[in-house]
Amino acid sequence: MTAGERHEDRGVRWMLAFQAGDDAAFEELVREYSQFVFALLRRLLGPAEEIEDLAQESFVRLYRARERYRPVGRLSTFLYRITYNLALNRIRDRGRQGAASLSSSRDGAPLEVLDPREAARSPSDATIWSDRVHRGLQQLPENQRAALVLQHFDGFDLQQIGDVLGCSDKAVKSLLHRARENLRQILTPMMDAEDGL
Repeated sequence: MTAGERHEDRGVRWMLAFQAGDDAAFEELVREYSQFVFALLRRLLGPAEEIEDLAQESFVRLYRARERYRPVGRLSTFLYRITYNLALNRIRDRGRQGAASLSSSRDGAPLEVLDPREAARSPSDATIWSDRVHRGLQQLPENQRAALVLQHFDGFDLQQIGDVLGCSDKAVKSLLHRARENLRQILTPMMDAEDGL
């Protein structure tokens, strides 16, 4: 991240101000990013009762990172990495893959894995289709699910997803491809079984 890009990212500016002793800057960070942290946790964990605690822990860890933070990318990517790791730990603690709701993207557009003919039939068909996608996503490995969430809901590009997940652009492309293929394989029998009823 260049010096100019650092000055354009409000999160980086606030974090640097917080490092310099401006506690009000940290309050701005919490106000700015809390909605995104909650949304990411909900999409990765589903409607879990511990989401508020995990969101709070994300900001506690950001607070503790005050001294070691270096502006090498967007602050949101840094915070998403913290939040993703907390969610991943919770999923592993549960002993299952967890639940994620990916019925639509942040702007309301469906995921590209959706068959638009299904969603276009009627609102109730779209709801049924969203439920199928939700159930299918629960069966994906957490890194594939996270890659889809970050791309389709948060609009992250390959590099940003890689920064959050700790992998290369090439690995992210592979994850996204496998996630879509796995989701199609999961959804096809589900659709056949339910449509045959």
